[in-house]
Amino acid sequence: MSRTNRKSQRIRPTDPYPFLVEDPELLPELALVDEPAPATPQQRLVLEAVMRSHRWQLVKTARHHLGNRRMDAEDVVQDLCLEVLEGWLALSSDPTEALVELLREVRERCDGGGY
Repeated sequence: MSRTNRKSQRIRPTDPYPFLVEDPELLPELALVDEPAPATPQQRLVLEAVMRSHRWQLVKTARHHLGNRRMDAEDVVQDLCLEVLEGWLALSSDPTEALVELLREVRERCDGGGY
């Protein structure tokens, strides 16, 4: 008959979140964000300019990734713009970079999101 060694112990972590960083300056990408930082006036101007000039491009990209569903594409773009304005998503202050970031975000949301 075989016997099990009951003296061995399981090692249980004492810290349920060992990846959290005490000093956010060390690794700022791991720092917790409690509240969003609202868009700055500069970011609002950039978003407004990009949306006025390139909304059709954002919606077209979303429609392409969602199987040509126009209403869902409009929802993705609208949700994205609201998140930028509320500060949940940082946006570059350069209009060209902002457009690239928005297009990338639209693609990611359509490919992996619940739309």
